[in-house]
Amino acid sequence: MKKKSTQSGQKTKKFSPSPFSGLKGFRPEPAEPEKKQPAVAAPPPRSTAEPDDLNLFLREMAGVNRMDRSGKGPSEQRPPKEPAGQARTADDDLVKGLEAADQAAFAEAIARLKLDVSFRESLPGDSGAPRPVSRLRQLKSGQIRIDLELDLHGLTREEAVASLERFITGAHRRGQKAVLVITGKGNNSSGEPVLQGAVLSWLRERGKSMVAEFAPAPRDMGGSGAVVVFLRTTRVKAG
Repeated sequence: MKKKSTQSGQKTKKFSPSPFSGLKGFRPEPAEPEKKQPAVAAPPPRSTAEPDDLNLFLREMAGVNRMDRSGKGPSEQRPPKEPAGQARTADDDLVKGLEAADQAAFAEAIARLKLDVSFRESLPGDSGAPRPVSRLRQLKSGQIRIDLELDLHGLTREEAVASLERFITGAHRRGQKAVLVITGKGNNSSGEPVLQGAVLSWLRERGKSMVAEFAPAPRDMGGSGAVVVFLRTTRVKAG
């Protein structure tokens, strides 16, 4: 027996271009919209005033000096420092010049008194002997110290002479090597030259037994307005 053909009874299915249309409950997700890129700001147009600003700045800075690193002021080229030896020599020359001026003023005061003044002890038979060490130099070097001084400002001639005599006598008895007597230069008072003349006269005449020598004081002690008096050594009697 021949089998019956079943193909003729089957319906032919139509072709669908959407194979997934038959699926129910499935919904395709919508495509995400494209993200917009942020707009890039356009560069600002270059100012045409830059050259003018630069010129203005340069004009404002004209004449301004550069500050040094310490900030203390405009830097300047410093002159080379003098060697220490040359600076010291210049200072010494200045001091010597000032002291020479004081010596000249002192000598002028003595000349007005017409006194024959010697600034060192006169020793018998020492015409050919070497000159003794200057006491004034010893004073400046610190070998001789001044512990006492007498200020005669404001005194009359008689009061000044009396005070000077008591002062020198007491210092000599105590064994002082040097004392300072302040008379003034006479720049502001007409009485000060009179006091200086009276002091020099007394030291040369009445005080010669106690006074070895005297000289104008160094500048730091009063210069020609003061007198350094070096006293003789007190002799101790034997027995």
